[in-house]
Amino acid sequence: MNKSVKMLLAGVAIAALSASVYAHGGEDCGYGGHGGMMGWDSAKMEKYHEQHLAKLHDKLKLTAQQETAWKKFAAQPPMMDGTTRPDPAEMDKLNAPQRLEKGLEHMKAMEAKMTDHLAALKEFYAVLTPEQQKIFDDQMPHPGDRGHWRGK
Repeated sequence: MNKSVKMLLAGVAIAALSASVYAHGGEDCGYGGHGGMMGWDSAKMEKYHEQHLAKLHDKLKLTAQQETAWKKFAAQPPMMDGTTRPDPAEMDKLNAPQRLEKGLEHMKAMEAKMTDHLAALKEFYAVLTPEQQKIFDDQMPHPGDRGHWRGK
């Protein structure tokens, strides 16, 4: 694989992980703050997601006209819900090319989810005032934040 393709794949993986953690409300997302994906607790992730959305909704002070776009944005399914991740036990049974193919399938599924999430985010963002956009931007994690919700 040439260097450009490797860089692109790494960038997509990092962006997908960052966006998914943001979508779940950041903080430790139920995996103990260790940064690993194996121990995710979906109930904790859902709780963090709901808390984050409630805080963000309150901070934005949305108008009645903005609520429709908010509801569509907030209804986005989690980016990493555990349903698309390859089963490690099954991956162990595969040879190297097959494992890479499964990984690529997973990445494509994550990209599709991220694309849907981005579309909803853009639609919501477009109805915000400049002041609300600043508040929203301050809440969005930066790649260096390891996906943690900023909570300013």
